[in-house]
Amino acid sequence: MKTIIWYQNDLRVDDHLPLEEALRHDDPIEGHFFISPNQFVENRYGVIPLGNERLHFLKESLEDVAGSLDALGIPFYVHVGHPLEMLDPSDRLLFQRAIGYNERRRENEVIKKWKGTYETFEGFTLFEKEDIPFEKMPFLFTEFRKAVEYDVRPRELISRKATAATREVPFPFSIQEVKQDPRTAFPFKGGELAAKRRLNDYLSVPIRTYKETRNGFGVDDSTKLSSYLANGSLSPRRVFFELEAHERTHGVNESTYWLYFELLWREFFQWVALEQGKKLFRSQGIRSKRKDWRVEADVIEKWRKGETGVDFVDAFMHELNATGWMSNRGRQIVANYFSKELKQDWRYGASYFESKLIDYDVASNWGNWAYQAGVGNDSRDRRFNIERQQFTYDPDRAFRNKWL
Repeated sequence: MKTIIWYQNDLRVDDHLPLEEALRHDDPIEGHFFISPNQFVENRYGVIPLGNERLHFLKESLEDVAGSLDALGIPFYVHVGHPLEMLDPSDRLLFQRAIGYNERRRENEVIKKWKGTYETFEGFTLFEKEDIPFEKMPFLFTEFRKAVEYDVRPRELISRKATAATREVPFPFSIQEVKQDPRTAFPFKGGELAAKRRLNDYLSVPIRTYKETRNGFGVDDSTKLSSYLANGSLSPRRVFFELEAHERTHGVNESTYWLYFELLWREFFQWVALEQGKKLFRSQGIRSKRKDWRVEADVIEKWRKGETGVDFVDAFMHELNATGWMSNRGRQIVANYFSKELKQDWRYGASYFESKLIDYDVASNWGNWAYQAGVGNDSRDRRFNIERQQFTYDPDRAFRNKWL
């Protein structure tokens, strides 16, 4: 009998509970990663979910974890298909649970037909389910934050060092070469080693001014950790405890608190997505708030290409298309414009982001899009003034001039 570690959005060896459980026994261990064929097929919103930039970053991350597992004597395999098509259901199965509705549905299909023993673990969230003090998630982030930020503590880390070696993984599909645009604000590779390096570098100096710079568009204006958190190259617990260690040495300030604040935003959206399930993807969102959304192919296509005629919006979309990255401020602006000014069905925008963003995370992406569209966790249904946004965040046109 083998022990199978089913990897999903947990591409690391550090703070990895299924791996630690597997290593406690003498059975042969294998690591497996599965990509659904649907990820390569155009969806109902007219995009291929796993776009080139995301796929390239994923490949780097998979090769990184494959190297670390190889050092432990564990082979690692990548498949396109369903786990039940590739695995022996009589083996022992260990995996970290995902958050998204489709991912959970696939997990439940596997569990239902698995004949051997299996065990599931948490690890994508900062806290575990039994530590969250709610029977039902609050609608507003503020209520969630106040209940957990000082009274709930993440469980302790299980530390394990990644190796410096990567291992080429035979991919059952071709990957188009992606050349990095020199203008990118995300000049980083995928993988656990790159994630740890970025975390250490950011906590050395840039963190001290994070609150002031986080709406900027440069490399060090924000942490750039979201991509590593999204595919699990970095655990949120690792970020929390490294931040705490920084504060013990260098002191707490508004910026160090604000990074924890943003971790809590991520956490909030994870638990909302898990609770709401399929509702998160409805046109009326989790608020069941009906709106007269339009679906105008030419309008949507111009927005995607950055040809709306609104400079600030177009610059952000050019950046996204060229790099697979966009700042948090940019994401808010273009999502708000798409849903509030163009009045297009917000799901077409969210799906396009899913295809393009290297840091795509189902809960954060769809949760934030619903928020900006006025059908998510925002009671105010706010609308941005683009001219004011331009004046506040790009007064000298430096960002627009770079991308237009």
